[in-house]
Amino acid sequence: MDLKQLRYFAAVAEQGSVSAAARQLFMSQPPLSTQIRQLEEELGCHLFNRDGRRFILTDAGKLLYERTQGLLGMADSMEKELRDFREGACGTLRLGAVSSICGMDLSEWLAAFWKNYPEVRVEISEQNTYQLLEQLRSHRLDLAIIRTPFLSDGLQCRVLRQERMAAVGKRSAFERILGKMPETLSIQQLENLPLIIYRRWEPPLTELMREKGLVPTYFCICDDARTVVSLAKTGMGIGIVPDSSAEELGGECQCVEIVDPKFQSAIVAAVCEGAYLSSVAKLFLEYLPRPEMPSAN
Repeated sequence: MDLKQLRYFAAVAEQGSVSAAARQLFMSQPPLSTQIRQLEEELGCHLFNRDGRRFILTDAGKLLYERTQGLLGMADSMEKELRDFREGACGTLRLGAVSSICGMDLSEWLAAFWKNYPEVRVEISEQNTYQLLEQLRSHRLDLAIIRTPFLSDGLQCRVLRQERMAAVGKRSAFERILGKMPETLSIQQLENLPLIIYRRWEPPLTELMREKGLVPTYFCICDDARTVVSLAKTGMGIGIVPDSSAEELGGECQCVEIVDPKFQSAIVAAVCEGAYLSSVAKLFLEYLPRPEMPSAN
């Protein structure tokens, strides 16, 4: 078993078929099939269940795929370290960023960085916080710009911006329930609203309301802040999002600040503690804001 075999195995696992993996790897199907068969024989177990042309990971295959991601991530990181050593500030910046920061802020930071380091190539992975943390910890990213709350074990974090949370929805929805359009909202006022919330905000909001003897009414729980905003625009309920995520609002939709110091979010730059940090990543960090040091837990 070698790294090349593991890359072949990972490609088949991700593509779900040998033909698609072969196209991705720019090779023909027979030698790829042979490599997978040899890997199974060497390990003494089936890694895939074959369903026609579809290849579905077995339990053993799932375990190997999980371990493979870490091994390939470390191998890529080692190669990058050596390449970075040769190229200095002319390498590649592997950057992860949540969607709410990929607009104006990230563009401005990258533009300022590019003016002084135009030879640096940038690879941006735009996903949610948990997906980016997984990539960061498997060394597939140099650094990630993510949003609290998250567990910061094994990470070095720096807050780039603190944000208040906001309630978004149609004016008619606010007026129907509260009797008027509020200028701000307290946690107490959220109790009677049909809330649309991004799943990761459900636990902290539920706990905060529980401390105050309140029970929230969740009309909809979803997995993306953009979905929250989209649903709030229909008037079905009131969305709960960070201020920056409310920038997509328009028309009759309103944004009302939620005033509570315990219910806030922060945009954070995170790197793996003790891991090698490329020179271009170190340089880019100098172009990010330095308001304060966070506690991301």
